[in-house]
Amino acid sequence: MPVYLFWGDEDFTLENEIKAIKDKALDTANGGEISPLNYRCLDNPDFKNLIDALRAQPMMFGDIVYKIRADKYFLETTKKVKLDDKQTDEIIKALELVSERVHIILTCPIEKGDRKKPDSRKKLYKAVQKAGQIQEFSAFKAYEEYKILPILKSMAQKTGLKADNNTLTMIIRQTGSALRDLNTALEKLKLIIHPNNTITEDAVQKLGGENRNIFLISDLILEGRNSEAVFQISNMLDKSHYLEILAFLQSSFSKLLITKVYSKTMSSFDIARKTGQNDYAVKKSLEKLNSVNLEKLINIKQNLTQAEYEIKSGLKEPLTALECAIMAKNRIKDGISTGGAL
Repeated sequence: MPVYLFWGDEDFTLENEIKAIKDKALDTANGGEISPLNYRCLDNPDFKNLIDALRAQPMMFGDIVYKIRADKYFLETTKKVKLDDKQTDEIIKALELVSERVHIILTCPIEKGDRKKPDSRKKLYKAVQKAGQIQEFSAFKAYEEYKILPILKSMAQKTGLKADNNTLTMIIRQTGSALRDLNTALEKLKLIIHPNNTITEDAVQKLGGENRNIFLISDLILEGRNSEAVFQISNMLDKSHYLEILAFLQSSFSKLLITKVYSKTMSSFDIARKTGQNDYAVKKSLEKLNSVNLEKLINIKQNLTQAEYEIKSGLKEPLTALECAIMAKNRIKDGISTGGAL
């Protein structure tokens, strides 16, 4: 039965999935026009309008696609739609009887970093699950390059562009993990390299981007430029949640620590395969780690773990805790702070 509930904070993929359903149902993949009789959008409709949509019947105009924003029905919000038991039962009955030629797409877009999600215990959620399909669209984290890389490669191919893994990794580090931003970056690169279709590292450098700051932070810490690292974190906290920054640093230094250990007995290729990174990223990490000893990496990991505890326990504000983690040096054996810099 054509009933869907799409939710999550990766809006680019979510919207592409809706477009795929719409193109297939309405046969518009080749740029055909869409009649307002066939494609209708509703924004958290009241009970009556929602029921009318679910009970819609196509006539001579072909299939109908309803895109219905429904976060006030499925998410816990201060402005949620309140339904009594009778209304809930009517909606459930209507969901069970949706016409095969009426495609109901319920959406719950979520702001990036927001932890809201549909309540799977609710009768309405279970009814959608039984009648159709529920799918989460989760945004990637900054440190999930290995997951983003194959997707970006596919996006580039669809745009008619070519690039090796090294160049694609540069794009991710310049642009960030949001797929919409990466898609925009590819469109800009297409203009930059025209009439060629192979993306070069020089072209990526021209692209610019602010996201490289988060990668810069770990480099600054490794180089002992701690005050600059704290400054970058302070700037990023104005527009990014501390958990995103902390998670990136934790993941980044975990990979660096593992890479350092494996480097004694393994090649960059084997390390990449073992840790799920790409070979280019491992080679770059090994270059950075030439002058960094294992003890320093362990200290950094310990300090970041301590910062996470202090923030989540409410003992310190995020910036203060991260500043202490970067500026303090803990002894490996007893964990007593010596007050020195990393």
